Amino acid sequence: MFGGKSYLEANISEIAQKAEVAEGTIYQHFKNKEDLLFFIPMERTNAFCEGLDLHMQGIEDARNKLAKFAWYYLYFFKANPEYARIAMLELRVNKNFQKTKGYRLFRGWLKTLRDIIEQGQREGSVRNDMDTVIIQELLLGTLEHYVTRWLLKDESWDLLEFREQAVDLIMNGIRAQDVEATKVMAVKKTNMREPVLVTAKSLKNKRMT
Repeated sequence: MFGGKSYLEANISEIAQKAEVAEGTIYQHFKNKEDLLFFIPMERTNAFCEGLDLHMQGIEDARNKLAKFAWYYLYFFKANPEYARIAMLELRVNKNFQKTKGYRLFRGWLKTLRDIIEQGQREGSVRNDMDTVIIQELLLGTLEHYVTRWLLKDESWDLLEFREQAVDLIMNGIRAQDVEATKVMAVKKTNMREPVLVTAKSLKNKRMT
């Protein structure tokens, strides 16, 4: 009901009728409509984590794990559009939700993502000059925005249509750089207000000439 017509428009009476239970039965388990809304992620988060673990099996390196994570994130919400509307349009912007057990579960799988990022930093495939949380939020922010735009456009296009381009953009942003090619040194030059930035590689070539 929340995912189909919106949280504000739905009411307990309609939910009870749809569930074929008495309205009082619902109030035996939930304080109010908001309490019922906050319980939904507890079940769906378990489904998300189980599917994620399944799709991660057999993948060893961190970059492929991150690419698979991005794919599965989009796939999961495409396959569960009602929950996508609840999660992105209702829960994510609700301050009260952030104080609940459902929110802690909702964000609990972030440890899995951070572990993958840290693995990539150890392997040298993910840049280690950025905090893990920054990389995590960069990845999730892009994916969440993508899903939200899809919902606001009435799901009129395939959520996975531009997945490869989105993943490539993210992965290129967090890819570890070639130290020799990107290391810069400030070189003071006469009659110039700012130092000239040159790479270590260009200095080596200059010495050779």
